[in-house]
Amino acid sequence: MSLSYLFAHPETVSLSIRHPALLLALLVIPVFVVRTQRGTSGQRAALLCRCGAYGLVTLALAGVALSARLPSDHLSIVVAVDRSESIDAPGRQWQQRYLDRLAAALAPGDELGVVVFGKDARVARPPGRPEPVDLEAAPVSATATDIGMALQTALSLFPPETERRLVLLSDGNETRGSAAAQMARATRAGVSIYAAVPPHTRAADVSVEKVAVAPLVAEGSVFPIRVILRNQAAARAVVLSLLIDDEPIGRESITLQPGLNAVEVPYRMTGPGSHRLRAQVQAAGDAIPGNNYRDATLMVGGKSRVLLVSPQPRSPLADVLRRKDFSVTAIGPNDFPTHVDDLVGYHCVVFEDVTAAGMNARRLEALERYVKDFGGGFIVAAGERTYGDTGFKRTAFERILPVTLEPRQPPRAEREPLALFILIDHSNSMGYHIRNRLERSEDQSKLAYAKRAALAVVNQLKDSDYVGLIVFDSQPFEVAPLRALKENRAVLLEDIPRLQPGGGTDFYDALESARAQLVDSRIGTKHAILLTDGDTNRGAADHYPLIAALAKADISVTTIRIGDDTVNLTLLNDISSRTGGQFHHVENVETLPELLLKDTTQALAQAPRRDQTFAPRIGGISQALRGIKPNDLPDLNGYAYSRAKPGADVMVYVLARDKRDPVLAAWQYGLGRVVTFTASLDDDAESWVGWDGFGKLWSQVVHWVVREQTPWDYALAVRRVDGQATLTLHSFEDEDDGVLMARVFPGVDQPFDVPFVPHAPREFVARIRALPGGRYPLTITKRRGNREAGQRTELITMPEHDEEPQEEFEADHPNQALLSQLTAGTGGAVDAPLRSIVGRQPGTQRFDHPLDWLFIPAAMLLFLADVGLQRLVPSRPS
Repeated sequence: MSLSYLFAHPETVSLSIRHPALLLALLVIPVFVVRTQRGTSGQRAALLCRCGAYGLVTLALAGVALSARLPSDHLSIVVAVDRSESIDAPGRQWQQRYLDRLAAALAPGDELGVVVFGKDARVARPPGRPEPVDLEAAPVSATATDIGMALQTALSLFPPETERRLVLLSDGNETRGSAAAQMARATRAGVSIYAAVPPHTRAADVSVEKVAVAPLVAEGSVFPIRVILRNQAAARAVVLSLLIDDEPIGRESITLQPGLNAVEVPYRMTGPGSHRLRAQVQAAGDAIPGNNYRDATLMVGGKSRVLLVSPQPRSPLADVLRRKDFSVTAIGPNDFPTHVDDLVGYHCVVFEDVTAAGMNARRLEALERYVKDFGGGFIVAAGERTYGDTGFKRTAFERILPVTLEPRQPPRAEREPLALFILIDHSNSMGYHIRNRLERSEDQSKLAYAKRAALAVVNQLKDSDYVGLIVFDSQPFEVAPLRALKENRAVLLEDIPRLQPGGGTDFYDALESARAQLVDSRIGTKHAILLTDGDTNRGAADHYPLIAALAKADISVTTIRIGDDTVNLTLLNDISSRTGGQFHHVENVETLPELLLKDTTQALAQAPRRDQTFAPRIGGISQALRGIKPNDLPDLNGYAYSRAKPGADVMVYVLARDKRDPVLAAWQYGLGRVVTFTASLDDDAESWVGWDGFGKLWSQVVHWVVREQTPWDYALAVRRVDGQATLTLHSFEDEDDGVLMARVFPGVDQPFDVPFVPHAPREFVARIRALPGGRYPLTITKRRGNREAGQRTELITMPEHDEEPQEEFEADHPNQALLSQLTAGTGGAVDAPLRSIVGRQPGTQRFDHPLDWLFIPAAMLLFLADVGLQRLVPSRPS
């Protein structure tokens, strides 16, 4: 028995003497004291030390001891220790100290057992002698808290015929099982449950509370990843990292303010299928590292599907949307569907310069249902031909729009024609892949992108503009002479895609031919674009007389050098600088179409206009205009008059007679969004097509207006827990009357089928075996009756390891209600003192604790002090 037990039970302690007669020897001490009263003070001190040593030896010989009355019954205590992640480092240290004190407070005949638990439970020590237990030597899975399993394990350890008490060291925040279900068993076994709550502090904790992302995003679209962070300390710097399928995609240092902080990160995904997104934060001095991350499932569908309706064979809007990774289907008005079922597969419908002649009432009513009832997006980009068409009056088209249809139009700012010559290098080197110089390529070569750029320019210009095209290798070849586009547009659109690479490089004769034809055209604004990737066969000095002739004729030449080498840079730069054109050294040829559109737009801006232009202004903050500044918008040559309807949001307007004429307006119509642009891109807004922000503006407008999902889309999520994978499918179809099956292709193994079971409205669950971490194809089949209603193949990401749940960190405070229920129902208490937990009525059994270990060393010290004082203090003469 230890002294700790005696101090814990002072009411049971008394003194006992084994040989009381030996205490008579203490009567000699007064005689010594009387004899030395006449001595010096040093002699008296020495005598007191001698008397003390004599007395202590006498007490030791007499057998003086501390005696305690032990309880007559046998106490067995089992301690269940919560070692889950919700118990921080100070709490774990407190648990160890508590267990040590409890072991010391038990009587020698009592028993102490220890169970540690988290996600599982294990016996760290079966009931036995009350000795300290090292909790760190008994690890358990800390990702969850199963108090019920811990109580069940502890209750099975109690020996028979003992008084039984169970001590629970936990915060009570169970995330698995049911502790309350074990109360009846504890009562039947006569076990009293006591609970003690470890201290818990989050004073310096930083945690990731939530990661929010749309359940389904379109491939290639920019979407926000929203991360909610909690900072329990003062403002501090942290590092936020994002990972997709365990691959880092971004890392940023930010400063967190106290409390909740929201961080939004824009991101663009290209890989379709299901992905695992993780947000994690790192901070110095963080109290709980386990809550520093959160996972979310990110489902990337196919590209956003846009149905573009236009009576024109060429559409600048279709071109720019395709470059921005939209899937665009272009049709004429006569091909527009008459049933809404043929529209719901598209995320958005765009009308470009559509008139009422090709749109009957059934088509417009199907469009209205698509927007109003199915949440489809609708955009109208047109001028006076559409908004002034009286055939749309009193139709579904008029009801859908956020602006009125008006027959009037402001005066148009007509410009004079532009004369443009395009000169393209089609030498042998232009036929190689843009990233691999050793590989020939048909659709990824430098010439392929040059052809796309030339087609984009041809589609940008009006029929009244003059365009010519010369291709060259070592000799020039005139594809089309300089003629009005009304005459040679068809030739250019047909012949440009047929160009093939071959031969050397010499652009002198091609440039001279272009100069002569531009001079003969007698058009005021003359421009040429020279596009090449290699060295010319002539010396640079041969070109300077031609450069002077171009400058004298007011012909501006833009030169574009493709590739990463530096051959001919000085010559090409001189051609542009001395003629008033632009020089571009382009390494990424994928930007060629936009670069040529921009250059042509700048040339168009030099053409004189016969009337005024209109300056558009931004009307307010909008997601569709994010990143576009008020002075960025180019002027308009004209626009269609209209008035905003009540509830419409005018994002861009023209100020006319102190009134705001809407240019870009939007509103919500039923479940869908509608956007109108009241300027024709072929005429009123032709300068917008080559503007730097043209693609950015329209991609943002379309992303803002599109419906997020169609009935063809699925959102898939994979979770792996305890070695079992759960596949959850969310459908966006209103009807749930089909049977869904999934066929998983695990690689070298045979594919296997699993059925989806309805779990909630539009939500289905399938359980599959856990495969090794990686990406796997999965085919979803839907059947209605005996027929197959649809099939779709997606990619899913199987996590490498089991998911670690975050429920451990969701509770900020102990679950006092559960702990009180467990203790009150079994006769125990919460946070009771140790004396109450181990205390019982004293019995007749006694236990003596001799004090020899104290008396003998003390006597030896006093004896040494006596000898020392006698040597140091001189004796008085008699």
